[in-house]
Amino acid sequence: MSQTYVLPTLVKGPFPLVERRLVVNVGWLAVVFRNGVPRMVCGPGRHGSFAGLFTRRRLPATGELSVLLFDTAPQNVQLAADAVRLADGRKVCVGAMAVVLPRWSADPGILLGIAGRYGVLSARYGEAAGIELYADFRANARRLLREFGHDDVYLADDSRGALAALPGVPGSGLLTIERFVHVTIAGDPVVIATERAQDSAEIKAARLSAKAAVEPMVAALERIRSRYRDEIAREHGHRKAELDVDLAALYGVVPLFMRDPKAAAETERARWEVLSGLLGEYADTISYTAGELGVTPNDLLRDLAMGRVPGNPEPRPKPHPEPRAVPDAAPEEIEGIERLDERRRPA
Repeated sequence: MSQTYVLPTLVKGPFPLVERRLVVNVGWLAVVFRNGVPRMVCGPGRHGSFAGLFTRRRLPATGELSVLLFDTAPQNVQLAADAVRLADGRKVCVGAMAVVLPRWSADPGILLGIAGRYGVLSARYGEAAGIELYADFRANARRLLREFGHDDVYLADDSRGALAALPGVPGSGLLTIERFVHVTIAGDPVVIATERAQDSAEIKAARLSAKAAVEPMVAALERIRSRYRDEIAREHGHRKAELDVDLAALYGVVPLFMRDPKAAAETERARWEVLSGLLGEYADTISYTAGELGVTPNDLLRDLAMGRVPGNPEPRPKPHPEPRAVPDAAPEEIEGIERLDERRRPA
């Protein structure tokens, strides 16, 4: 926190009273200056002509009139005190959100003395109030926390209890602390580092204890795995082979290619090179070969590209020719043939 904390809405002005009339809103007090000297305090309401007010005679008020407005409402202020030493020698940092009240809100009569001390410049009031409030908070916090140990204030459920007596302590500034809305206490760095080291050691010990507790179970599982490792590997290999066969059948490729796609790509590339050479050399015999195999040229090329034997691998039997019908020969022709056969017989 800055050591020169300025409350921006504590005092406003000065404002000239040209019409010699003044309206003060609720939550404010007005101090009227005549020729730079505070003469009267006006509460909320409408104040008419100031004739005879300063001279106590029924004569017009002469001279220059100006007014300062003093805020009487409570305000929230952020306070802080660093390196506050405790009873055990530890040092903590204290931060607080406090509700403060101006001293003149309870006793408006002191405003004439305050205005006579700080004058007509409103900035002086805020600067003085901030410095004095910070000094009072720091001094009283040191005095109160000196009675507590580190764990009493750092581990407390509600840190406001450590500063509960502070609002009742009289201060010397323009503002008094009414109550604390929130209080935070940052622990000593040495204590926090020690606690973190202890927590880490406890966590490590708990982890080792848990590991030691499950070691028998891990050893038993390892023995079971060792006993059935070969069977599990063999079953896994069978399942993998079945899956490769199914996928190969689905995609129409060799099952070995499912295990080694790189070899499949090289084989396909070599196959295409061989087929390209054969097709270029025997392009004129494709139609004849397809006809001999009983397939179309497109089917022949597709089967060759997929690495399959085109057509039916078994040789097709040639159809037997149907016997021709021999017409009945005349009796004379039959006798002539028989006589020809008799001549060819050996003697």
